[in-house]
Amino acid sequence: MKICILGGTGNMGTGLAIRWAVNHEIFIGSRSLEKAQGIAENLRKLALGFYQNELKGSFTGLENADALKEAEIVVVTLPPKATIAVMTALREHLREDQIIVTTVVPMRRRKRLFYFSSLGKDVQDRSAAEIIQEIVDPIRVVTAFQTVPAPYLSNIDAVLNLDVLVAGDDDIAVTIVSKLVRDIPNLRPLKVGPLVNSKFIEAITPLLLNAAVLNGLHEPSIRIVPWFPLD
Repeated sequence: MKICILGGTGNMGTGLAIRWAVNHEIFIGSRSLEKAQGIAENLRKLALGFYQNELKGSFTGLENADALKEAEIVVVTLPPKATIAVMTALREHLREDQIIVTTVVPMRRRKRLFYFSSLGKDVQDRSAAEIIQEIVDPIRVVTAFQTVPAPYLSNIDAVLNLDVLVAGDDDIAVTIVSKLVRDIPNLRPLKVGPLVNSKFIEAITPLLLNAAVLNGLHEPSIRIVPWFPLD
């Protein structure tokens, strides 16, 4: 597939890019063409050295608007504070047949701990995914990857034996995104209902960060396991 990653110069964006590029065409979007092209070339070299003959995909660095035009899937890995402004500015470049995947987690830090926080004062208690959906409607939006630690994702040698919670209102879009999750070895997609449930997924990230701070854990994530009662 053709995948545009907005915010593709950060850990989350580059991590998804390097892992999907085995089989997909990756377009790194940035406000700076030079920066996008530099990241794309660095990722290409890293991927070629790691995957060698198995590498079937590609990396292309473009300005945000041009990267969007190439894509079937648009992955939003933007900083929370920039999300509303950037998505509003780029809305005219999106198409109705695209799927938006958001990894955005709106949160704030107070002293040592992290707290879930809406993107703006006029959108209290709403998830980033719901706000993005309002901006891009009727384009389909799906939530995923919030609980996958970006440093592990961007470390190509790391094995990610983790679950990815996926929420969305369109069943076809959720299925497509779940397939993309499975394209990353050892990640398991778990569907958790409609897009309104995104607020609960996004809120897990500050909880995980607090668990790390308060218990001396390093980049914790989640794995959902069934309970097997003893007979």
